[in-house]
Order: sequence, then C-alpha cells, then structure tokens
Amino acid sequence: MLKKLSLRFSIAAIGALFVIELLMILLINGLNYRSMLEQTDRLLQMICDNGGSFPEPVMMFDNQFKPSDKPSSKPDQAYGSQNAASAFGGNYQEFKNRRDERADKELRYATRYFTATADANGEIVKLDTGHIASVNSDQAEKYALDVLAKNDDKGFYDNFGFRWQTVTNPDGTRLAVFLDFSNSAEGLIRIGELSLAISGGLLVVFSLIIVLVSKRVVRPVIVNSEKQSRFITDAGHELKTPLAIIRANTEVIEMTSGESEWTRSTINQTDRLSDLLGRMLMLAKSQESQRFSFADVDLSALAREQTDNFMTYCSAEGKPLETEIAEDVHISGDVKMLDMLISTLLENAVKYGKPDSPISFLMTASAKHVRIKITNLCTDPPMGDLTLLFDRFYRGDSSRTRETGGSGIGLSIAKTITDAHKGKISCTVEGEAVTFCVKLNRA
Repeated sequence: MLKKLSLRFSIAAIGALFVIELLMILLINGLNYRSMLEQTDRLLQMICDNGGSFPEPVMMFDNQFKPSDKPSSKPDQAYGSQNAASAFGGNYQEFKNRRDERADKELRYATRYFTATADANGEIVKLDTGHIASVNSDQAEKYALDVLAKNDDKGFYDNFGFRWQTVTNPDGTRLAVFLDFSNSAEGLIRIGELSLAISGGLLVVFSLIIVLVSKRVVRPVIVNSEKQSRFITDAGHELKTPLAIIRANTEVIEMTSGESEWTRSTINQTDRLSDLLGRMLMLAKSQESQRFSFADVDLSALAREQTDNFMTYCSAEGKPLETEIAEDVHISGDVKMLDMLISTLLENAVKYGKPDSPISFLMTASAKHVRIKITNLCTDPPMGDLTLLFDRFYRGDSSRTRETGGSGIGLSIAKTITDAHKGKISCTVEGEAVTFCVKLNRA
C-alpha cells in the first residue's frame, strides 16, 4: 500500500508541477510575443502615417545646449544614472531627452523595411527597397501584389518573415509597408526554446525530489490507516464474545421464565449488532487489497450459485428474482470477495425493493468487461447525489433504514470490493426503478 500510495502522490504532484510550468511558459512567451507584435505594429503605423518613409526624429530641446564647464569626476557614470546629469549642466530631464533623441535617430537605421504603392487599378507604380538588403525590386513587387489582393489590412508574410500593413491614400492609391520580422521571430523562438529547456530541467529535478520524499510524506497516512483498520479488527473480535454471552443468557432466561417482548428485543438487537460487527470486519479486510487472494474465477458459476440461493428468500418476500447470466465468464479476482459483492447487492435489492415487484439480475460480458446489473422497484427511490449511497453509514432515509434493519455499510463494502478489483460501481434511478451496475475487467 505504501508503494501504491506514494506512486499516486508522485504522479499527482508531478502532474500539478507540469501544469504550472506549462502555464508559466505560455504566459511568458505569450506576453513576449504580444509586446513584440505591438512594437512592430506601432512602427508600421508610423511609417504608413508618414507616407511610406521613416519620420525625422523630433528635437526635444535647443541644439545650443552646452554641457557644464565642470564635468563629472567619474566619466564612467556619464550615462545610465541620474549622476550623469552633471555632464549636462545638472538637468537630468534634459539629459534623458537627449538620450531618447539619440535612440530615435538610431531607430531609423535599425529598422529594415520596404514599401510599395499601387494605383487604383492595382498596378505597382512605386517601390522603395532602399532600407533593406535582403529583398530586391522583383521580390518586393511580388510581395506587394500578394498582400494587396487580400481583404485584410495587416498580417504576416513568408512564415513570419515580414509583418505588413496596407493603407488607402486619399488619391485612391494603396500603400503596402513590409517590416522585417525575422529577427523578432528568431528572438521569440530562442526565448521559447530557453524557457522550455529551463522548465524541463526544473521538472526533472523536482520530479526526482518528489519521488525521493513521497514515501516519507505518505507514510503517516498509511500508518494511521493501518492503526484504524487494526483497531476495528481488534475491537470487533473483542465484542463478539460479550455479544454471544448476552444472546446465550437471554435464551436461558426465555427457557426458564418464558419468552417476552424484552427478551425478543434483546436477541434481535444482539443479532443486528453481530451482523454489523461482521460487516465492519469485512470492510476493514476488504480495504487491504494486498490481502486479497486473486485467482481465476468463474463468475458465471458464482453468480448462478448466489442467485439460486436467493430464489427462495426473494419468493418468500414476494419479490421474485429474474435472472439472465452470460455463460463461461471468467475474471481475475478474489472469489470470497466477489461472492460477498453479489450477495450484498442482492440483499440490498430485497430489503429496499417494492412489495410484490420483481428483482432483475442481469450479467453481460464483452471482450474486455463484465457488467452486473441488479434492478428493483422502490416506492421511495433515493434522490440527489447517488454517489453518497456508497459512503459508509450513509442513510438517505433513516426511518426506512430502521424498518429494514440496514447498517449503512453494505454498499460501502460493495464499492470497496469493486475498487480492489479495479472496477466501477454506480447507481441510476429511472422513476421507481433503481439499478446498481458493477463493471469489472475480464481476465
């Protein structure tokens, strides 16, 4: 159990870490792509607004501005900090403006683009490829004709090699501007690859750490579960003897003093408590799947034997049992646990079935699975979240439970046995019909 639970913990933790890293990669690269795209689109719009050429930088202040006669004593700090303002007369804002002006001037030469203008008939009448070396006039004309034929006014061309935009001038001509996006695309790819490599490395490191510490993390849970199971088992065995003595003493009283409603009540309650203890012990054992003895089981023969045993009981209760069982169905399982699974579901159907209504037992098989369906009519069928029926000591209707004498753990045992066999159990309600379905894997 320790190995199985630690494996589940490791898978869950590593899976959560993978999802978090994946979301971070998508977020970082998505924001980076959006930032580059917005910057490129601003440059495109600026060139379009200026008629297809890069605008001249705006002078932020007077060219006659002169540095201070007292330069900084630390020349290496002349740029990049407020101390550098001393090199420009002590005015940091003017220094910042001068630096921004220089960046604007350099941007003209760092931006690679070309433009094409078409007349109203779609013929290229003007090309400007003087700001890019990788595209000649023939290529520029072909690119322009391709994008001008599109209905969109903006997009990518040549596998993200260029970002383009078109505008219609007042005179009816159309301008197409192509901005080289290859460097930006390469930068995006490098950042994406780097983020994937770093995230992959971190995932491997943290996965190893999780695997190493998982057993230590889940060990207290296993220890508590084992203590709880051991307590139930020990307490159950200790209570069996007093219950047997109480019942025997009550029978002696009936033999000597005669039967009364008090002695009958005492015997009934001791029988009920003995049955509850037996079920609790079985539930504690069934939760420890490593104690199961798995072998090849003829489920068809097992189901037929159990239904035959219940025939008389069902008839006496006025609820005839109708069966349809597939032949020669074998699975790998614990024969005692599977026997208890079928008997528990049949007993549940008899207890809560509508008087004078049949109970249906159907077992079908496919190449991979076996399905057992037990259906009974119920005057007051369960409603709401039907998965709660499989919780231990759950009582959907306490008054009905008192009438039938249910202990509230029968279906919990059925679910535990099904889970131990890696199957699924469910309950469906259609009108008055209540169906419990067990799906098991074939051998």
